Amino acid sequence: MNEGTVSAREAEVLEALGAHRSNAQIAGALHISIRTVESHVSSLLRKYGVADRRELADLAGSRRGPGVSGIPAGRTTFVGRSQDTATVRDALGRSRLVTLLGPGGMGKTRLAAVVATQWGAGGVFVDLVPVRAGLVTRAIATACGLTERPPQTLDQVLIEHLQTGRSLLVLDNCEHLVDEVAALTERLLRTCPELTVLATSRERLGVRAETTVLLPPLDAAAELFVDRARVVDPEFQASADDIAEICARLDGIPLAIELAAARIGSLGADGLRAALDDRLRLLSGGRGMDERHRSLAAVIGWSHELLDERERLLFRRLGIYVGGFDLAAAAATSPELGRGEVADLLGRLTDKSLAVRRGSRWLLLETIREFAHTQLSGDELATAQDRRLHWAADTAATLEGRLDENGLEPDDRTGWQQSYDEVVADLRAALAATPAEPDPAAHRLARSLGHLAFARREFLESVGHYRAAAERAEDRVAAAFDLRSAADATIAISDAQTGVELLLDAADRAVANGNVRATMLALAVIAVNRYPNGSLFELSGEETERLLTEAVGCAQPGDPQVAALLAAAKAWEQGGRRMEADPALAAEAVTAARRTGDPVLVAGALDALGVADARHGRLRAARAAAVERMELVRPLPRQNPMRPRRSSMLSTSRRRRRPRSVISVRQRRRWARRTIRSAIIRTSRCRGSSGCVR
Repeated sequence: MNEGTVSAREAEVLEALGAHRSNAQIAGALHISIRTVESHVSSLLRKYGVADRRELADLAGSRRGPGVSGIPAGRTTFVGRSQDTATVRDALGRSRLVTLLGPGGMGKTRLAAVVATQWGAGGVFVDLVPVRAGLVTRAIATACGLTERPPQTLDQVLIEHLQTGRSLLVLDNCEHLVDEVAALTERLLRTCPELTVLATSRERLGVRAETTVLLPPLDAAAELFVDRARVVDPEFQASADDIAEICARLDGIPLAIELAAARIGSLGADGLRAALDDRLRLLSGGRGMDERHRSLAAVIGWSHELLDERERLLFRRLGIYVGGFDLAAAAATSPELGRGEVADLLGRLTDKSLAVRRGSRWLLLETIREFAHTQLSGDELATAQDRRLHWAADTAATLEGRLDENGLEPDDRTGWQQSYDEVVADLRAALAATPAEPDPAAHRLARSLGHLAFARREFLESVGHYRAAAERAEDRVAAAFDLRSAADATIAISDAQTGVELLLDAADRAVANGNVRATMLALAVIAVNRYPNGSLFELSGEETERLLTEAVGCAQPGDPQVAALLAAAKAWEQGGRRMEADPALAAEAVTAARRTGDPVLVAGALDALGVADARHGRLRAARAAAVERMELVRPLPRQNPMRPRRSSMLSTSRRRRRPRSVISVRQRRRWARRTIRSAIIRTSRCRGSSGCVR
């Protein structure tokens, strides 16, 4: 049969049958009579040509397939839009890119969710509301459960994932990121032949072969109003003319209708009509908005006016959060209110459809959040931003503490990572709202975000956060250490050129502190010699020698860590060419590093010694250095850019070796030399392999 002949309501009934629900349970969940359920079941039996209810349930289960993940759960019945649902499904059958268009509050997200539920294969639903410019790929990858896999870029990882099998990518609320979404969508469709994209937006993406479906005002507005009103007041009754008038004055916008119906219990139909008169006169005529947006603003503004003073206060302050909030975050915006009162007010806002609860978190629908945010101005806006900043700094610090205490690995997607993903949009927004000037709270937040982003394998973002921390540091030495952290993070993305630039910038900032300056210069010299690629590394030997001489000259005597770093830098600098270290100086560097007791410094010095031994044919000694280095870095956490990451540097030694009898001595030596050299080079992927200090 043609599944397009199945109505949206029949699809809901079919899904419930697949979940083995009774007719009574289905009727209760969908707010329809049992007789209506029976009618839908009979229709489905006829359309699918099956004999009984059990076969229909089996069919429903088989139709689910892997399913589209991340679809927002509908809290209410899906009323109307059956023709629109069929139109979108038909468009998806003809085009690999369909954009569902309409103003805010028209129900684009809900319709996209229903269509995605009926999709016959896998996919993912991505809400772009909390996503900032430049992070669309990151948001989609996170929804797909993907992270960076250097040297592959995140784009490459995502494309590789979406090239496997037929799938649907739903990009919801694209209007604030149209250009970025358009460019990425075009690239994905070009490289992933079995991918289909369904987007929702207030404007078209402008991509070739894009099919647009304009979502009109709801033709079943009266049915929706009655359905929602009876949730509030099961005994609700009103004349068809009164309901038609209310819906017409709300322009058939589903969100406006739902907000109006939520007040029916306290106002009744007559009171509702009168209140709509007042609010429409109050808010009509706004400039810079089309008629439908003015109508929606009127409904939200009217709902806002119906709140008491305390509800209004919390409501407008919650508009500061872009990605949702928990009770602690809500309380942070209004410390003058007790936690218990905040919880009560949140419940009231939820009951009035101005907030949506999802587990232990809440959010304001984006259109409503925008309205709430406009109610903040002047000193109250500045205060709200400052409170959010301190909440964000404390929240990020708490997440860091959990990360360090548990020693979690970046591939672990539970625990702190789930908590991080829930709040990261607001952590970023809080930092972005601060100027690039000294600020203790902003500096603390930026450093924590750098660490957390690194642990989440968002390496480029980590570098950016550490740079932001340097801009907000209260002194130049602190800024130098922030840039040092950024340089450490660049190793994860094989961008040693940027790392050296950051270290030299850090040295310039630390000019008043000899040991910090010496540390940064020594690390820069090591990096130039250890990672010889990129235009930056056209630096002459005279130039790197000058840097090393300057580092030695500004270092204060008696600091074993600085002495160990300088010894390692000298070993690399005197090696004679890139990727070669002086054997005697490397041995001295190892001795100096062992005096510190710091495994990171010892591992860095062993790096130089292993390279020197391998270059001079001492393969057993080179392997011993590599083995010891492996053992040193094994227990160290991977999630901090200031510490080395565990390396697979010995994986080559586990390869199956050819029988000695069939290869010559010369061949064995060449093979062994390549093995050890490969092992040592792979060691460079360790975090802080140059021998960083805290």
